[in-house]
Amino acid sequence: MQSIEVTKLKRQCASPVIWLLCVVICCVAFVIGGETNAADVSAKLSSMEAYVGASLTLQIRIENAQDYELPELPQIDGVQIVREGSPQQSRNIVVISGRMIQEQSVTFLYKVTPAVPGTYEIPPIGIRVDGDVVETEPLNFVATVSETGDLLFVEIEGEESSVYVGEPIRLTLKIWLRPFRLADYDVTLSDGDMWSLRSSQVEWGEFGKALEEMRGRNQRPGGRSVLREDQNGQSHEYYLYEIDTEIYPKKPGKVDVGDVEIVFNYPVKIGPARRRDPLGMGSVFDDDFFRSPFDRPQLAIQKSRPIRAKAKFNSIDVLPIPTEGRPAGYNGAVGKYEIVTQATPDSVEAGDPVKLKIGITGDGPMELVRCPRLSTMPELTTDFKVSDQPLPGFVQDNMKVFAPTIRPKHEGVTKIPPIEFHFFNPETESFEVARSKPISLRVRASETLQLNSIVSNSDPPESQGSTNGAGQGGQNAKDSWASSLWQIHSSPRSLKNIPVQHSYSWWLAVAPGLVWLSLVVWQSRSRWMTWLPEWKSPAQRALAELESASDESAIGQAMATYLQRQFGSKRESSSWLSGVGGLRAAGGYGLAAEVESFLESCQREETAISSESTTEISELRSRGAELIEQLEIFCRHQRPSRRTQAKDVPAFQSRSVARILGWVLAGCSFVFASDVSAGEPMEGVTLDQTSMSVLFQEANQSYERGMAMLKRSGSDAASANDLVGEVASGQADAKAEFALAATRYQTLVDAGVENPQLYANLGNACLQSGQIGRAIVAYERALKFHPENDSIRTRLWLARDQVNESSDLDVSWKQQAQRAIAPILFRHWSSSRLRWSVISLAFAFWAVLISLRIGRWTPEARRVAHSMVSLIAVIAVCGGAIWWLSTAAISKQSTGFIVADQVTVRAGDSESFPALIEWNNADGRQVHVIQSRGNWSLIRTASTKGWIPQANLQVIAEG
Repeated sequence: MQSIEVTKLKRQCASPVIWLLCVVICCVAFVIGGETNAADVSAKLSSMEAYVGASLTLQIRIENAQDYELPELPQIDGVQIVREGSPQQSRNIVVISGRMIQEQSVTFLYKVTPAVPGTYEIPPIGIRVDGDVVETEPLNFVATVSETGDLLFVEIEGEESSVYVGEPIRLTLKIWLRPFRLADYDVTLSDGDMWSLRSSQVEWGEFGKALEEMRGRNQRPGGRSVLREDQNGQSHEYYLYEIDTEIYPKKPGKVDVGDVEIVFNYPVKIGPARRRDPLGMGSVFDDDFFRSPFDRPQLAIQKSRPIRAKAKFNSIDVLPIPTEGRPAGYNGAVGKYEIVTQATPDSVEAGDPVKLKIGITGDGPMELVRCPRLSTMPELTTDFKVSDQPLPGFVQDNMKVFAPTIRPKHEGVTKIPPIEFHFFNPETESFEVARSKPISLRVRASETLQLNSIVSNSDPPESQGSTNGAGQGGQNAKDSWASSLWQIHSSPRSLKNIPVQHSYSWWLAVAPGLVWLSLVVWQSRSRWMTWLPEWKSPAQRALAELESASDESAIGQAMATYLQRQFGSKRESSSWLSGVGGLRAAGGYGLAAEVESFLESCQREETAISSESTTEISELRSRGAELIEQLEIFCRHQRPSRRTQAKDVPAFQSRSVARILGWVLAGCSFVFASDVSAGEPMEGVTLDQTSMSVLFQEANQSYERGMAMLKRSGSDAASANDLVGEVASGQADAKAEFALAATRYQTLVDAGVENPQLYANLGNACLQSGQIGRAIVAYERALKFHPENDSIRTRLWLARDQVNESSDLDVSWKQQAQRAIAPILFRHWSSSRLRWSVISLAFAFWAVLISLRIGRWTPEARRVAHSMVSLIAVIAVCGGAIWWLSTAAISKQSTGFIVADQVTVRAGDSESFPALIEWNNADGRQVHVIQSRGNWSLIRTASTKGWIPQANLQVIAEG
């Protein structure tokens, strides 16, 4: 017995947790018993001699301090002290003769740079350490001027003596640096080694950009060996480094190249390489430049001094651009240029936008080239409406590209005239002009009158309230309902955010059905009660069988059935031995023996004849109940693995429960996500309420002006004496007003305003201005808030009908049905009325069924009621199907629409990838958006998959 206890104690001591606890206790005791040195502060300079402009390193070290404050450095005239990097911390633990000594330190590094020669003293620096102020020792150093002499020369050369403002000047920075020679080792530093000695104090001026470009290409200026005379006329070898750059003077006078001063850390002493200086001075002194091929020690610079030289430059005169003979279209270009143009699409309606691409190439600075002044060209403004606002461009392959938008004023225009670009040629010292080639164009009569003839045939209604489709039915005049399509919302409510709301009125159609179902369940309760025992657990069923058992055989059978259900195997077996075996397999050996004894006693009592059978049966029943209770307790304390081995749950049941819980959680998450997303503001332009109100009023005014122009154009078109050009010009002006209104509505949307009224206004303005894709997206977003708005849905289908037919367009049967249903509901009924009609029919349907359940009907009345219920059901189902078709979303949230006339689909997300297909007249084309990357989106159609710029695409789901 004693040996067993010793073995257990050894096992407990061998536990890893006990060992770890012992080690921790020993370490804590060791630390407590250790010693810590007193706090100490010291300061040290890397050298007592320095050159003007070169930095020394000041090191301040605080040792064994628990608490300290940052050093406050003194101000010294003629010396700049700057902190370098972050503090360096170290910790050491030393054990000497069984005693542990802790050493910890923190080191601060500073750059000390003298600006003028002289002798300097760094006074004592007071530092608060552990509550006491400790001062460092004063430090002295001497600063001297490093003479450059004939070691370095810097010059700037230019090709021209005078230039005009904006004319390019090519300059060359030349640096002559004398190589360092080490006679003891017969070694001369290479041009690369010498170039690497440049100081961080170098000022490159206008040549800094050229150095950055070379560094980006992992290059450096190459030094070639040349001879140059020094100040005494003697020739020496130098490394000549040349850096070219090109500048463009922006004002008359002298060329300004900036401050160009070159500084090198010229070697003074070279010796065997050593370990880096702990003061941080190894960045210059310890660089290894060369290794001898004959196993001599590797050499490194051990000491250097700064040499500097400012660039000499014979300034170049900058002449102003002459004012005499300057054309009106000149915008500052200097050099020689050519211009090319391209227009898309080549067939438009009067007033539709035409994107004009202008490309300018030449020998001048492309980033400074500005777009030609189109408003000063009478040949263009006669037939086209152009903007006089400055237009930005971008440089692509040495070409400055601009993309202005022009609009033909009337039909019959056959070409876009040549575009002129005026520039000043410095070689001929005169103004010249480059002209592009004319571009063929076909301009048709505007179809805006065809779309808006419904407006011109009747006066708009006095009330400009809601454009909701509800309430429009029952009007006899066609013009009245048609004119209401293009009304806009002008109430202040259009500037309020409205969350997406879901209609719960359909519960009114379901609630009576729940009442009917409850009646069915109540009236069939006797049938349900017969099924209840089957839902009980095996223990409950066994206890119920024991209570009703009248003899030993029934008691034994109840216990055997319970064992089989709770512990038996999957194989069907009529013997209770299977359950007893399962109980033993689960670890219940004692219970298995008691149960087996109980079942054997039931069998013995069954064959025996006793005068006290009633008493024995009661005892057996009680004993059986106790055993079942013990077995249930055993099952609850069983490990899951053993319980699973005893009785596995079918896999399909587990998957079903998991699937049901998953759907429930997903539904709750969807509801919560919907509530959250409805309240989140959109990111965009920040506007206050006053600014939004002003912008909204200006947008409404622009839209109303456009509608008035269309109405006047329609009236003028009816007169045979009016000119066609004037009518078309009015339509072009109207489209310009609509485009302005659309821009202002879009600004409000970008500011975070979301509601169906604003989106409807935006869709109207975009559709009237010819922006079909943007109009479709705006209407789709409006329907997301108000799916029963038949007016908006009718306008959406009008917009989709304007899209050019394509083989990629796949219209489903649901969309075709909705296209036919939407105008009918808008004119004669409404989706909202249809919904309430269906709900009323459903209510009547359930009311008849409930009355059939609770009332007393004659057979003839029941037959009539059943026929009426069937008819109501058919009508309600058809009405519900029509409502569902009329309010279902036309497009998915990931659907996108092209918002440009011409789009190039590429194989990758960059302009450098090859083009897969060119789409002309693509505005409004529907695509499926797969993913977005940067400023590009991957889209797919029935026949194409590729990348397009995001600027040419709008997706229904914002963000």
